[in-house]
Parts: sequence; C-alpha cells; structure tokens
Amino acid sequence: MGHGLEPYPDHELLALGRLLQETAYPEGRKEITLPGMRLDLVAHGPEGTLVVAEVKRSSGYREAHLLQLGYYLVRLKEEGIPAMGELRYPEERRVERVALTPDLEAKVRAAEEALLELLRSPIPPPPKRIPPCPTCAYYEFCFIGEEDDA
Repeated sequence: MGHGLEPYPDHELLALGRLLQETAYPEGRKEITLPGMRLDLVAHGPEGTLVVAEVKRSSGYREAHLLQLGYYLVRLKEEGIPAMGELRYPEERRVERVALTPDLEAKVRAAEEALLELLRSPIPPPPKRIPPCPTCAYYEFCFIGEEDDA
C-alpha cells in the first residue's frame, strides 16, 4: 500500500470481511474513507463521543488490529477530533473498547517509523514467510513464481 499496490481485489477473505462488515452492524454508518484511512464503522458514543470501530472476523491477530485502530485514533487526535475505538468481532460476539493511551500511541508511532524506514529503503527485504502469509491478499506479490510449500 505504501507504494500504491492494492491487494488482490477478489481475494476470498477480503470479500468475506467486506460481507461481514456490511451485514454485522446495520445500524452504524459504513466505511468512511479519509486520507490514509478507511474506517469500517463510525458511531456516536456516550455524551456525543465519536466511536471508530474496526470489524474483524476473529481476534487471532489482535495486536495488529489494535495497532490499526490505534493509528486511526492517533490521526484523528492530530486533526483535533477526540475519539474512542472499538475492536468488533461479530463472529465471536465480542466488542473490545480501546482508548488512545500513551502506551498505545507510542506503539503506533514506533510501528509507523519502522514502516517509513522500510518504505525509504531502495529495495525491499527478501520475503519471509510468517503464519498469515498463505491467507494474505498480497501473497502473490511476495511469492510469485515459487512453489507453494506452506
């Protein structure tokens, strides 16, 4: 994404995620796109607080989900928009409230700096297989032409 490459648009898990997002919370406002962000769900919380929610199929990669939501909360804070966050896992029937704490903000900024350093590199590092690789919509970008031994 940092270089303008989009994931495979017909990827099965992306399609399932879009379907889940569209059907799980019919009362909320759907997918609001802002520069550098695509918010799954925006709602009004207590006392008019803005609530930004990320809808995910499972909590298996919770730390990554937390960083993504934290990034949105940091960006909104920088624009002067106070907000709370929620990680929503409808298939698990679970909602986790997320506040932008100093610790979360520090983790987001560290991840952002590491990503920017990677994007500034003249060539990408060699691909390294990790557990999410076989289900990733970017899989072919990393491992095209290789035998699938995963």
